[in-house]
Amino acid sequence: MTIKLRWQARLLCAAVLASAAVTAASAAGTFGVPSPGGRAAPAKRFTVGVENLQYYPLHTVDGANRYRGFARDVLDAFASQHGYAFEYVPLPINRLYTRFLRERTLDFKYPDHPKWREDLRHGLKLSYSNVVVSTEEGAMVLPRHRGRPLSEVRSMGTVLGFTPWPYRQAIDSKAIAISTSNSFDGLLRHALADHIDVVYMNVDVANYLLAEELKAPGGLIFDPALPHARSDFRLSTLQHPEVVEQFSQFLQREQGLVQKLRQKYRIGEAARP
Repeated sequence: MTIKLRWQARLLCAAVLASAAVTAASAAGTFGVPSPGGRAAPAKRFTVGVENLQYYPLHTVDGANRYRGFARDVLDAFASQHGYAFEYVPLPINRLYTRFLRERTLDFKYPDHPKWREDLRHGLKLSYSNVVVSTEEGAMVLPRHRGRPLSEVRSMGTVLGFTPWPYRQAIDSKAIAISTSNSFDGLLRHALADHIDVVYMNVDVANYLLAEELKAPGGLIFDPALPHARSDFRLSTLQHPEVVEQFSQFLQREQGLVQKLRQKYRIGEAARP
């Protein structure tokens, strides 16, 4: 073989090897950089709109704007199983509804329920997951007022954006005056000072705030004689019904895990007689 033919053969071989390298790099999701240790493709990212509210142990946003609590653990466990990455976006409740239902700039909302703010949901095709957690909501009162009839309740506190469904008729008829706030701890302080008769809220959250934040454990107690209700929390979406269905299947499949997380955060214990 002549020198010219030898060089042509070498050039052809180099071209074949270069082509093979490009193909391999493309299959690995890289170009010009080898895939380190066969790393998996990046997780698919979604945004989850959450309430910028102290609602621990169910969920909360801390001083560093991090989402924490029972809900975070459940959602992260689901995301990990399916190769998803959830970015939690804390927002005030009314702004959360706007971003999610009107502007549609969020993939999911948690917590949610078909009966919440029905006026904003009209005509929208939302998908809801199975119930993530069901907890007790009711009236927190001073111990000496426990057992007082509804007819003697004149004032109630709740967070802006919340609707105390069991008291809707009394509120609409002006029999009960409503005070609203951006946080529950301020409302609890007003009730402790006997400035309002009751605070309508989640019992687990109320007892946590009283004990840990206000240093007044037992200062207010749940009154089961007054109207109360179970509150079902779900994940919802306008854009990704297939992911919500996967989440429902996860909740069904991982009932043991969800129960362990309920026990970890002592959810449901506060409302027991």
